[in-house]
Amino acid sequence: MFEPFEAKQQLSLFDGLSETDHGQSHDLLSGRSLENTPAPNSDDYGSTGSMRETLTLDAQWWHGSFNARESTLQQLSPYVGKMKSGMVRALMTSFSEADDIILDPFSGSGAVSLEAALLGRTAWANDLSPYAYVLTRGKLEAPASEEMALRSACNLMATVEQISPSVDLSRVPLWVREFFHPQTLREILAAFRTLHQQEGYFLMACILGILHHVRPGFLSYPASHLVPYRRKAKYPPDIFPEMYAYRDLRSRLLAKIRRAYRRPMIPGRWNHRQYQVWQVNAMDLPIEDEAVDGIISSPPYFGALDYARDNRLRLWFLGCEDWKKLDASLTASRKVYLSQMSVCLREMYRVLKRNGYCILVLGDVSQNGKTWHTAEILSKLASEVTQNRLVTDHIYDDCIPDERRSRRRTRTTIFERILVMHKK
Repeated sequence: MFEPFEAKQQLSLFDGLSETDHGQSHDLLSGRSLENTPAPNSDDYGSTGSMRETLTLDAQWWHGSFNARESTLQQLSPYVGKMKSGMVRALMTSFSEADDIILDPFSGSGAVSLEAALLGRTAWANDLSPYAYVLTRGKLEAPASEEMALRSACNLMATVEQISPSVDLSRVPLWVREFFHPQTLREILAAFRTLHQQEGYFLMACILGILHHVRPGFLSYPASHLVPYRRKAKYPPDIFPEMYAYRDLRSRLLAKIRRAYRRPMIPGRWNHRQYQVWQVNAMDLPIEDEAVDGIISSPPYFGALDYARDNRLRLWFLGCEDWKKLDASLTASRKVYLSQMSVCLREMYRVLKRNGYCILVLGDVSQNGKTWHTAEILSKLASEVTQNRLVTDHIYDDCIPDERRSRRRTRTTIFERILVMHKK
């Protein structure tokens, strides 16, 4: 079995089941109310033990905005379908203990992995998407201090400003060039070429986080933030010429880093954190049998989100020029979801230690008048593919308010469900 990375080491490169009541948050199996339950306190037991024997989850623990309460490292770059860090922390402190190996086989934004590292767990993560891989490693490889991060960025910019004038834009696709001033684009390309050589995932993630938006602190012409769409009709160049001027990378990258370190919540043991990140299909994980203490993950929603399309501009800078090919390979595709998730569940069971918890955050998906209750579907599927050895303990409800949706005023995903299973 491989040895997990330690931060001080030099790293190498990188159809639905029965209808359910979706009103008050509740335990679907026992019917116990989750109201008025005190929230878990990681200072009390998160680093030394857990309350899993007596736990009753309460969705109030993570309701409301966490932007002012979470580590600002969680905000490095936007991600469609991002798992809420408050929920992750509640699950982490409730179902794991200090030094446990926590696996997220669909790491996405890296929220689970970062919380695991912050709470003194060993973080193992995997995602087939290059963007998710870079973002997860970027969070886990954040320097211990703002000073160190700024010094690294300044060293990068010294190189970028030297080589960017000679960067050739003729081979850059027109649809990419339409987002940036040519001088800005040269700097971005020079930065990514340098960072790929240096394996600088933290700075890569920071640049991806300021790649496109309408605000002056971002690098693109006016564009949406989460999904890359030009906003030329709303901000025509002849009326807003300043929004189409050159935007330097140096000042914006340094400002991004300062924002990331406003409230990093990095513990003193950060330099000794242990982690491993893979970029493989979750149907075939490079992990030995019964090697992980717990699994916390939010698998792709049942055909509800377009992970590759929605990140196509960021993916291009990471070397993924054909986002449609990547999209077809991801488990979110409705055509392959159930068959591939069957294999993924069997794989999660294989790597999980006996009595370990597998906790999946899933979305009920409503499209074309039909609703798929994904948690119940996967609960049944897990039981079938493991001969009843991956057992469902609870399914909890959590309504998603409109402000947390990637696409607001839509009804595709209304409820998140927390599926809690354990290995017999």
